[in-house]
Amino acid sequence: MAGADTHGPPPSPSPSVLRLAQTEPLAVGHLRKVYQHPLERDFVVKVMREDAVEARWGAGGRWYKKLVRARQYAGYVRELKEYIAAQARFAAGNAPIARMVGLAETDLGLGLVSEKVRGADGGLAPTLAALYAREGGFDARIESDLERFLAGLLACNVIVGDMHAWNIVHGADSRGGPRFVLIDGFGEKHVLPRSSMSRRLNAWNTRKLFRRMREQLVRLVPLEAAASDREAS
Repeated sequence: MAGADTHGPPPSPSPSVLRLAQTEPLAVGHLRKVYQHPLERDFVVKVMREDAVEARWGAGGRWYKKLVRARQYAGYVRELKEYIAAQARFAAGNAPIARMVGLAETDLGLGLVSEKVRGADGGLAPTLAALYAREGGFDARIESDLERFLAGLLACNVIVGDMHAWNIVHGADSRGGPRFVLIDGFGEKHVLPRSSMSRRLNAWNTRKLFRRMREQLVRLVPLEAAASDREAS
């Protein structure tokens, strides 16, 4: 239309779009930011970090990552698919992975919605790394809960793509707790779905990732430093 103003502010987001941009994230990870769901107090919304998207899927990113149709949202697809698979095969109320709720449009891009795992104070549950540092190592309670965590992954044949002490939290959700819960990093990552094809191979890989996670934690959070930090607080 002649004379129309084409230089005005961009249109406001639809009322159905969750507004997160003006709020502080609850947590920031390597690839994602975690926000409180603005309408549901028991849910969180994870969105991709803009800098991570640019680094991995932008102009300077590796070419083969751009071949994946879901691009930066491929992780969402893996986690939703694995949660659905666990439900379908094992009615996985006890699978120690975050309860996936779905997807949501946000003013920061597509968001992945999951149930919040709460700590004793009602906030986000502490990570295994934080708990390890606070307790000064693996005490009997941590050891027992870690054994149950691994047993749950194996019993429900959960495919784990990434496991570390910062994506495992200790808390409760609508399915009970407190217990350890893997909040992301699950789902088949390989082009040849070898973990999907062999339960025995998947169990071997899960145990390997679990051992590596523990070794990494001990290296990165020495017991002496953890104990002194706890005493200082």
